[in-house]
Amino acid sequence: MTRLIFLICVLVIAAAGPAQTQAPPATGTTLDLVRAATDGDFDRLVQLLRAGADPNVVGADWRSPLVLAAAQGRLDMVRALVRAGARVDWQDADKATPLIMATIGNHEAVVEYLIRAGADPMLTDRWGRRALDYALMRGKNDAVARMLRRAEINRPLQKNK
Repeated sequence: MTRLIFLICVLVIAAAGPAQTQAPPATGTTLDLVRAATDGDFDRLVQLLRAGADPNVVGADWRSPLVLAAAQGRLDMVRALVRAGARVDWQDADKATPLIMATIGNHEAVVEYLIRAGADPMLTDRWGRRALDYALMRGKNDAVARMLRRAEINRPLQKNK
């Protein structure tokens, strides 16, 4: 009898198919914003922001448009998203922030803008690395590393809420 129950359970599980993870809910407009950021389409991104798209929407990998724009070094897109209210310290599925992604890509102007916009240089990704750790992989005299060192030293002890 237990064998029969076991076989029925196996058949039911097999018929159900593999488990699927559910993507975060988003409207077509907000998903288009993620696509525009992925494609580096500044004009489309601005158009969608003006139409009311949420700048903090995330794709299936939990990457926000700001993370995507920072990774590409697109200062124009980063500025537009921050001005529209994007969270500068958003962490994706790997806990990478826009600042970490800009640092990995060695995008100095984007790193500087994010620091001035209030990005926290002390946040770590899922491997425990800060933006400075990635910059130091290029050498201690790297321009981004120097900028991040100054930001860490001069950062406020607590963020204003």
